[in-house]
Amino acid sequence: MTDPIHDRKAGMNLRDELLGTARPVPEYSLVLPSGWAEYDATAESERELVRLASTRLRQQHRPDLDAQLRALTGRAFAGLRSANTHRIYLQTEAWADELVLPLSITAAVRTAPGGGTLDGVVAELIRDGATSLHGDKRFVRWERDTTVAVGTTTVGQRTAAYLTPFPDRRTKALQFTAVAVHPVDDPTEAWRPVVERMLELTDAVVSTFAWRAAA
Repeated sequence: MTDPIHDRKAGMNLRDELLGTARPVPEYSLVLPSGWAEYDATAESERELVRLASTRLRQQHRPDLDAQLRALTGRAFAGLRSANTHRIYLQTEAWADELVLPLSITAAVRTAPGGGTLDGVVAELIRDGATSLHGDKRFVRWERDTTVAVGTTTVGQRTAAYLTPFPDRRTKALQFTAVAVHPVDDPTEAWRPVVERMLELTDAVVSTFAWRAAA
């Protein structure tokens, strides 16, 4: 089950509009799964997500984790803002079985180095193993595995990234990055098929992406 199509465009601040120093991300549409929501990388969104997570911790009788949550969220949003993140997509409402996926998708603007096109970047990604999105040549897709410290715990991250050029200029692209979190201390790797299903979901979400025609 999916939510209605979301139409998105980036805002420009007044100074940028008056001076013409920045161009917004072109409008696009994306279909999100049921229970998912969209946020930007502002302090207001950070406070809202902390509020939602704090409520869930209280419901799970773990208010002791609230301070750690706030610190981790603050660092995460600082990283998102420094990475020129445009939008954040994640599940905010549990499904019928109370499941909330440890999964998020971000959309960030990627700019070609030196003011050129992104053709060289794409060629290098393909040499390193990137492919189209299941035959959808609008996107170059690649995966990577990392570990990250979360408080006193280390967790694994499977990341899938999807790069598509802006429709009106090849010097910029929109990069969707999906991150699925999993344990690293399970020798049976029972998490692996779960992570694969989560990335199948993000593949399906990104495949609904479409640039909106200019008015």
